[in-house]
Amino acid sequence: TFNKKEVAATLDLEIGGEYRWRRDGEKHMFNPLSIAKLQKAVRGNEPDTYKEYSQMVNEQSQNLMTIRGLFEFSNYDPIPIEEVEPWTEIVKRFKTGAMSYGSISKEAHENLAIAMNRIGGKSNSGEGGEDENRFYKNS
Repeated sequence: TFNKKEVAATLDLEIGGEYRWRRDGEKHMFNPLSIAKLQKAVRGNEPDTYKEYSQMVNEQSQNLMTIRGLFEFSNYDPIPIEEVEPWTEIVKRFKTGAMSYGSISKEAHENLAIAMNRIGGKSNSGEGGEDENRFYKNS
């Protein structure tokens, strides 16, 4: 009924994609070595290993792995601290989009809402509404 076709055991096809780590692929900030360093540091409570991990991640600008790594600053004159908006005002502009229970778990949905309520941000409950106990900062 079905024609059987044989497929060569090895295909010389590029797997493609940008998100999966490959030995000879694009550089990734979080790769097997960086993750191994982080796990070793945390599991063994090893501050020196954590410093190695941090250095690997913080030096990402050399490999242009994030937008931040593409910036070059030409003006290093700091602005007075009095002109910097307090964090308590900045977080009031934080928002989470409408995400229904169908797209994320109940726990994730509730934690996003609780976090936004605690910092004074805005959360959109999406479909299904929101538990009224979460309307208050310290709930």
